[in-house]
Amino acid sequence: MQIGVCDDQKEIREMIMDKVREFYPAGDIIPYASGQEVLDAMRLPDILFLDIQMPGLDGLEAARAIRERDRQMIIIFVTVAEDYVFQSFDVGAFHYLVKPFEDRKFAEVLQNA
Repeated sequence: MQIGVCDDQKEIREMIMDKVREFYPAGDIIPYASGQEVLDAMRLPDILFLDIQMPGLDGLEAARAIRERDRQMIIIFVTVAEDYVFQSFDVGAFHYLVKPFEDRKFAEVLQNA
């Protein structure tokens, strides 16, 4: 299973990737520094942890474009902004994690995904 992690901040991206490795070591993790990088990928991941507030193409715009290509991908927003939770439903988000989040909650969401 391919799991993408998209965040413009390298340290946050790496922290989420470490948590994915910890809770799902069998996952093939793909890092993305922007929503555009996700869209430019030849193959989209099965699960995508996606930040919302990024320069250029933000996470919600990226998710809308992803949905044009793939209706099945599991999108999990991971963001500091609580303001977009309702808009995340418009793009069929699986979950919405607000940073900082607890390891227990992250593990639960990943397991359910």
